[in-house]
Amino acid sequence: MKAADVVIFGGGPAGTAAALTLARYSSLEPVLFERGDYSGTRVGETLGPGTMPLLGYLGVAEKVADGKHRSSLGTAAAWGSDELLTHDFLFSGHGEGWQLDRNRFDATLADAACEAGATVHIRTHVREIARGDDGLWRISAESADGSLTTLIARFLIEASGRGATLARGLGAQPETVDRLVGILAYIQFASGRREDDGITLVEAVPEGWWYSTCVPGDVLAVAFMSDADLVRPLDAGNIGGWTRLLARALHTRERVVGGSRPTKLVIRNAASHLLRPVFGPGWIAAGDALAAFDPLSSMGIGHALISGASAARAVEALLCGDSGPTDEYIASSGEHFSQFLELRSRYYQMEQRWPHMPFWRRRHGSASAREPQASIHASPSTKTRPS
Repeated sequence: MKAADVVIFGGGPAGTAAALTLARYSSLEPVLFERGDYSGTRVGETLGPGTMPLLGYLGVAEKVADGKHRSSLGTAAAWGSDELLTHDFLFSGHGEGWQLDRNRFDATLADAACEAGATVHIRTHVREIARGDDGLWRISAESADGSLTTLIARFLIEASGRGATLARGLGAQPETVDRLVGILAYIQFASGRREDDGITLVEAVPEGWWYSTCVPGDVLAVAFMSDADLVRPLDAGNIGGWTRLLARALHTRERVVGGSRPTKLVIRNAASHLLRPVFGPGWIAAGDALAAFDPLSSMGIGHALISGASAARAVEALLCGDSGPTDEYIASSGEHFSQFLELRSRYYQMEQRWPHMPFWRRRHGSASAREPQASIHASPSTKTRPS
């Protein structure tokens, strides 16, 4: 049976940032497991120019800025009024951002982790995890070709995403503050760039809000955001209802003119949550498993990268007998989420046109001020079978 210092579950930005940090800045040997293979259609996401120093720390800044991601010029929002206001990255002092090809971005970080010395297994399903009396983890994983990998590990980093499968199996639970979902369609356009290609658009409507951004292949990702229990009466989960709602969104409907008619909708969980606890005997959470944020905040990828790197540094210190960085990580996770809730409240308070509509009434009331606190108490379970 092979041995590893740290095993990381999840090959997204948080997991790869943890692997890169350990491989580049410590003597520990990280092993990363990723179920997918960085293919398939992904939700469009924007990476702001302010993340460049962090990407530089991880050693991937030049790889990300290689011209293969579409430039992002900024954001536009119709929020609080019908007037469309823009924020240009060009005048932020940091230059342009990127409308990410998420598959390429995640694969780039995974490849860089391999180059730095981490062991990365893609298309690999973790079958069982158990912690022995000696404090070591026994891990069994199966790759797509049926081959098995068994490991003994000193520590685990949970970076498997919103589902937090590993952490749930160990007794942790995400504490959610809303029921936000995104109902997403991909609109295909004829080849060629359009004037608004580099812009991410957000538009408030009585029933929620719309989000749209370009993804690779001359495709516009368009999502209607509302609460899960409001979607059914709006018929927003069906093409007909979704299209009727789109027709009432002044700026977003104009943006899809000339594109293909949507034939399929994808529903994605977009609820905000904080995992409780974020740390337990022999494991720590990072990325969306640790905390997930309302997409309106644009905090997802930046937080994933920062938390992945910070979790790795905390693990290194802890394995050397220093619990200080872990305590700081736990405290900062709760503080960061509280700051997010304040920011979220301010954003939603800026829209006052429909105070009696259910979606907005909830976000203007006391429920939006809930602040789950990170617990330092360890979860009791030491065995789990990830789904």
